[in-house]
Amino acid sequence: MLSVLKKISIMALIAMLLAGIHAAAWAQEPHTEDEEANSSAIGFRPGSVNSWFFLSFLRDEGDDASTYGLELENYVSMGSLEIKNISYFEVNQYPRAVPGQPHGNPEPGTEAADGINDLISGFWFSKKSGHHGKHHFAPGLATMFPTASDKTLGSEKWGMGPSFDYEFESDKLFMGAIALQIWSYAGNPDRKDVNMLMVKPFVYYSITEKWDLIYVPYGVSVYWNKPAGEKVYFPLGGGAQRSFKLSSLKLNLSGQFFKNVVRPTKGTVYDLRFLVGLEF
Repeated sequence: MLSVLKKISIMALIAMLLAGIHAAAWAQEPHTEDEEANSSAIGFRPGSVNSWFFLSFLRDEGDDASTYGLELENYVSMGSLEIKNISYFEVNQYPRAVPGQPHGNPEPGTEAADGINDLISGFWFSKKSGHHGKHHFAPGLATMFPTASDKTLGSEKWGMGPSFDYEFESDKLFMGAIALQIWSYAGNPDRKDVNMLMVKPFVYYSITEKWDLIYVPYGVSVYWNKPAGEKVYFPLGGGAQRSFKLSSLKLNLSGQFFKNVVRPTKGTVYDLRFLVGLEF
């Protein structure tokens, strides 16, 4: 089953990379004046695509959980407005139910499960060229779609809520956070409601032109519906990133190790994350 998950993840990554490269190539082609006029009204550009392998070490268990993830970042321009979108898609292999999964659901299934999870996507709105200073703040909204292939991996709920994207850049430091609060509003009435806060912090500190120290965890999660002591995942750790120039693209390779210093009673203790990313 693990080899099947790898193949699915690799095929999905290749497909999205090809789509992104095509979009980037199109953006660099010369356009006519009419096309440029149209692009000033509505335009699209890919931002980045990241694929990661995520290994979670479970407490008092011989088997560990693994995740193959895909993160897509895109931008849509509409007149003076720019919309940033990031979508998170995962293929999971869980030897048992993992606290905190599915996202935000108080009572996940109890069986082992392999397959895709619920799709989470965020949208943030700002003015064009309004983020060239040290600070950038963009309000937005978060959405959750019941795309999971197994009840242990999904909430069977549709969800939505507010979100924001904050970035700070100065000299060698680039940091910030994306926050998504999601409440369920429709779905399977036999499943409990979703009430989840996900904060995705990121810190990049440049050592050289090609090397960065990074703190980019899966995220700080708060599951509001759970009992006290079972609500929060808070990871501490970090790692390093190596960047490569590929023509007009930037390739990033990184490895990180985290300990969840706050976690549910039977939650994952350690996480190991390897990431391959392309910036357009």
